[in-house]
Amino acid sequence: MLADLENALMCKCKDKCGKVLINCTCDTSNKTRADFQKLLDSGLTVQQIVQQQVALHGETILSAPTKIGFNLTAWVTPFAAILVGGYGVRRILNAWIRGKKAGTPASGEKSPDPQEPISSNYSRRLQEELDKLEI
Repeated sequence: MLADLENALMCKCKDKCGKVLINCTCDTSNKTRADFQKLLDSGLTVQQIVQQQVALHGETILSAPTKIGFNLTAWVTPFAAILVGGYGVRRILNAWIRGKKAGTPASGEKSPDPQEPISSNYSRRLQEELDKLEI
């Protein structure tokens, strides 16, 4: 139960280490662990102790933000941004691929006849390029 409590709360040492209590090794964290163990032994639950600490220090004591109110937006927004961004990238890539498959001719070129074999298209185009060079 103490491990659950240590995972749920941040260390509030004077050095402001910013570590989750279970990972902190400072003197303050050792004292805090001892205090929490006494509270657990007195019959308080992990949730009650967490609520006491939030009332005392504010939500900054929590190792993870709550999933209500504005904090819910903080949880959902990154995932929504990834999904929307991925969808946008996919649409852009599909548009580029469709554009390349359509084979839009450059200005001044005749569009190739779809019934004409591919090798004759290349031959005709090569001949046009060679004719331009001879001029």
